[in-house]
Amino acid sequence: MISQPFSLPVIPAKNKHSLLLAMRDYYENIGQYSPNKKIVRTPIAQFDCGKKMPQSISYNEIKLWQVDQEDHPFRAQYFADLPDFLAGYFADKYINLFQVEGRKAANSFLRQTLGGNIQSRLSQVKARYQAANPSALAINFADEFAQLSTLGTKKLVNLSVEIANYLNKHIQTCLADQDFCLTANHIESDSLEQKLYRSVLKELNGINIPPPYLNDFNHNKLTNENCIKALAKITNHEWWQRKLKTRRDFEHEHLAIAVGQVQKKASPYASRSCQMEWQEQKRRNQKYLEKMAIENPETGEQIPLDLQVYKSIANPAIRRVELMTRMRGFEDLADQLGYQGAFITLTAPAKYHSAHAKGGFVENWQGNTPRETQAYLCKVWSRIRAKLNRENIQFFGFRVAEPHHDGTPHWHILVFMRPGDIQKAFYSMWIYAMDEDGDEKGAAINRFEFKDIDKKKGSATGYIAKYIAKNIDGYALENEIDTQTGEKLKQSSKAITAWASRWKIRQFQQLGGAPVSVWRELRRLKSKKVTDAIIDPVLASADIGDWAAYTAHQGGPLVKRKDIKVRLAYEDKINQYEEIIKKIKGVYAPIHGLASFICTRLIKWKLVAKSNHNIVKTRDVSLLRAERTPWSSVNNCTPIDNSEQQRQIIKQQLKIIGLPDNDINVNRLYLRQSIKLNTHQHLILSDTLNGLNLIITDHCIETKKRPPKESYHDYFKL
Repeated sequence: MISQPFSLPVIPAKNKHSLLLAMRDYYENIGQYSPNKKIVRTPIAQFDCGKKMPQSISYNEIKLWQVDQEDHPFRAQYFADLPDFLAGYFADKYINLFQVEGRKAANSFLRQTLGGNIQSRLSQVKARYQAANPSALAINFADEFAQLSTLGTKKLVNLSVEIANYLNKHIQTCLADQDFCLTANHIESDSLEQKLYRSVLKELNGINIPPPYLNDFNHNKLTNENCIKALAKITNHEWWQRKLKTRRDFEHEHLAIAVGQVQKKASPYASRSCQMEWQEQKRRNQKYLEKMAIENPETGEQIPLDLQVYKSIANPAIRRVELMTRMRGFEDLADQLGYQGAFITLTAPAKYHSAHAKGGFVENWQGNTPRETQAYLCKVWSRIRAKLNRENIQFFGFRVAEPHHDGTPHWHILVFMRPGDIQKAFYSMWIYAMDEDGDEKGAAINRFEFKDIDKKKGSATGYIAKYIAKNIDGYALENEIDTQTGEKLKQSSKAITAWASRWKIRQFQQLGGAPVSVWRELRRLKSKKVTDAIIDPVLASADIGDWAAYTAHQGGPLVKRKDIKVRLAYEDKINQYEEIIKKIKGVYAPIHGLASFICTRLIKWKLVAKSNHNIVKTRDVSLLRAERTPWSSVNNCTPIDNSEQQRQIIKQQLKIIGLPDNDINVNRLYLRQSIKLNTHQHLILSDTLNGLNLIITDHCIETKKRPPKESYHDYFKL
C-alpha cells in the first residue's frame, strides 16, 4: 500500500482574515501579562467581504474598526491627529460605551468631548509648542516634533543626534560661505561668532527651544567667548537629549491636563502615566545606586553609593526632619523677639485652573502649565516683598508650594513679623493678590487667606507640619484625609512628588534667615573645635542641630546676605564646554579673610562600579565612618592637633597592633606614606572626622614631593 503525502487543509481567506485579526489583537493589546491579570478581549465585528480595513491607520483606530466599521469616517476626524496615549484613552471609553449603551451613546460621547471643548483645549495646548514662523529646522523635523509627546527614549536619543548633526552642518555651511564671513567681519557690526549665534537662534526659534545665553543676548551682554560655548552646546547631542526630554515630559503632561486626565475624578495632581514613570525612574535610580560606589583615589577604599545617598537630604525622611528643625528654630527666634506668626494661602486666578473640584472644565482656562502658574505666584510674591520692604516691614519664615487637584500650584506661607505690622502687611498682600481678575466670582474667598496664629490652638510649626509631610513622604498622616481629593494624605504624597519632579517646581523655600547651605557644610565637621572665634560658635550650633542658635550666631533671622558671619568658599572648575562652574570648597569668615578658611571637601571622591573587596563593612550603618575610612569630605586643610600630638597617637596605635613604634615607622605614617606589612597589604594613616586612625589597605603610597606653599587664592576663588 502506497502512503499518501500529508498536507494541511487550505484556510479560506475569510477565516485567515479573522485569525490574523485575533492574533494581532492578542500580541499588541495584551502582550505579556501576569497570571492574575484580567484579560479583556476586544470584540471583533463580523467579517464583511465588501469592506477592507483602511491602510496606515493607527492601532487605536484598528481597535475601533474591529468594534464598528460603519462609523470609521466619523471617528477618523477626531482620532487622526490625536497622540497615541490620548487616542487610547478615548478609544477605550468609546468601546465601553458601545458595548454597554450602544452605537448612539458612543458617537455622542466623541461628539461632545473631542468634537466639543476638549478639541479646542487640545488645539490651545498644541499652539503653545508651535512657533508662528517655522524655521528650516522645524520643517525638516516636523513629523518628529508633531509626535514628540509620545516618543520613547531610543527615538528621543536618535532625534537629538539628528538635530545636533543638522545644526553642526548648518554652522559648517555658514563658515564655508565667503559672503557670510566677509559681511560679519567688515560690513556688519556683529562679529562672526555673533552672526553665527543669530543664525542658529533663528533656527531654534522655529521650535520654541531657547539657546544658551539667550538672556545675555537679549540684554546685549553676549560675548564672543560665550557665543562659542553656546554653539558647542547646540551641536552636542547630549544637550539636545536633555532639552527634548524636558519638552516631551512637559507636553505629554500638558495634553493630559487638557483632556481632564489630571483632576479629582480621574488622577489628582499628576496623570497616571506621570506617576508610573516617576516610580519607574525611582526604581532605576535605586538599581544604579546599588551597583555604584564612591572611591577614595588615594587609599582605594570604597563606600556604597546607596548608603551615602541614604545619609543625605536626598532621603525624604532626612529632608523632612531638616525642614521641621529649621521651622521650629524660626518659631523659637520669633518667640524671643516677640514676633507674631501669620499663615497665608495664595492662589492663582480661575483662568490658571484647568478643572473644577466638583467636576467639569473651567471655561476660561488659558492653557497655562503649572510652571507658568508658579511663575505668576513668584511674580506676585516679589511685588509683595518689595512693597513690604518699602514700608520697612521685616519678616522671616517658610513657603510651601503644592498642587490643587488639577495640578495648578498654590502657596502656603508661614511668616513672623512685628505685631504692629500685621494689619499693614495684610492690606499690602491683599492688594497684589487681588490685582489680576480680583472681581471674578469667588475671588474674595478663594484667592487670598490670612490667618493670625493663635498659640492657644497650636504652635506655628504645627500649622505647616502637615503640608511639609504631605509634600515629602506623608509621615504620620496615615489617618489624615486630603481635602483636595478625599483620599488619605499618605497616598497623595507620591503623586505630589511626581508632580513636582515632572514640572521642576521648587516645593520649599526659606524666607529670610541664614543660608542652609552653610549649615549643611558645617555639619560635615561634626564635633570639631576650630580656633576661629567667629566660626566656632556657628559650627557648634550646627553640630547639635540648633537652628535658632545657628541663625542667631550668623546675624539673626533678619540678617542681610552681605552681613552673614560665616559663608561658603568656592573653587572654579571647568566643564566640557569650558564654562566656569562654582564648586563648594569649604567655609570661611569674611571678617577674618582667607586665614579663617576651613576646607570641608578635601577628598576628591571618584564614582566607580562597586567592588566588594574594597567596601567598608559594618553591622551598624550609623557607624560606617571614621574608624575604617572617611565617610564624606573631611577637614584636613586646617589641622586641629599639632604634630607632636599626632606622633603620640600614631605610636599608641602601633603598640596596640603590635608593630615597632620607632621613629622611622612614625615618620613614614605621619608623612602619609605606607608601611608594607606583607606582599598584598600596607598600613597607612587616615585622617577622619573622629581623629587619626591606622587602616590596612592593598594600595601602596609612595613618597611624594610636597607642593610649594601658595596662598589659598590659588586653590579657590571667594
